[in-house]
Formats: sequence, C-alpha cells, structure tokens
Amino acid sequence: MTIQYMDDGFAPHVDRGITTARSRLEPSRLSRDQGGETEKHSRAMVEHILALEPERVPAVTAELFTEAIAIANAVRKAQGRGPVTSFRARDFWEILKDLIDSVLEK
Repeated sequence: MTIQYMDDGFAPHVDRGITTARSRLEPSRLSRDQGGETEKHSRAMVEHILALEPERVPAVTAELFTEAIAIANAVRKAQGRGPVTSFRARDFWEILKDLIDSVLEK
C-alpha cells in the first residue's frame, strides 16, 4: 500500500474533505451552508491545526479530519449551538492521527 502524504500542501485534501462532508450532509438537508460561515469556520479550523503539525501527515488523515469537523459543525449549527472549539478539534485530531498511524503500521 502506498501512502500519499500532504507534501504538496493541505488545500486539495481539505477541499476533498469538505466535498465529502457536503455529500454526506445532503440527504439530511444540513448542507445548505455551502460556502457560508460554518464551512469557512471548518476550513479555517482544520487548516490551523494541520499547519501546527510538525510531522508529515497522510492525506487520508487530513481528509477524514476535515470531513468530521465539517459534519460536526453543520450538526451543531442545526442544533443552535456554536462551532466545534479548537480544543475539541485538536483532541479529535490526535485521536484520529493515532488511529490512522496504528492502521498504517500493520
């Protein structure tokens, strides 16, 4: 198995994660915010956390992380709650990174 890393920057991988989140949210009609504040917040949060990462990150990890944050933000908005905090996003990032690393090590 070949692992693709984000050597060319994380923008294309964040874009793919946002697109996947939109398609998953469409059936529930939660994706009406395309390009709106919720999506901008999700993108900014993910880019900030990925920029802090000192190690090479597998592209799939960045895409899954982006998708999860975008979906969480859309659901929270629908519930009338604020966006995911950076503290919770960083915690999730560490958990996801450990999970993907354990899979890739095998």
